[in-house]
Amino acid sequence: MSERREHLRVSLTGKISVRKDGLSSAISCRAVNISMGGAAIYSEKPFEINAELSLAVFFRNADGEQSEEISGVIRWIKPVGNLFAIGVQFKEINMESHPLICSYVDSNE
Repeated sequence: MSERREHLRVSLTGKISVRKDGLSSAISCRAVNISMGGAAIYSEKPFEINAELSLAVFFRNADGEQSEEISGVIRWIKPVGNLFAIGVQFKEINMESHPLICSYVDSNE
């Protein structure tokens, strides 16, 4: 069975802060790629599939660093060495609510 993505993923190597209900603080992760549908990240800690997360995606630009928060659900997880590759599907995304993410994806497709 082949997997078809609904959205084209673009490379994003940067910081993502992940917060899950029940955790006392956010976990710092690394982004691998991002699309209008979700993101792939690397984490030192595993999460459960279908867990709901709040992610802060960081972008560097001429003004320094900006972040944008978005909600997502974990759809897959794979061990990679001593890290975990995690696929997160965004719950809702549009230009009005998430202009940084949408602009980044649009300009890098």
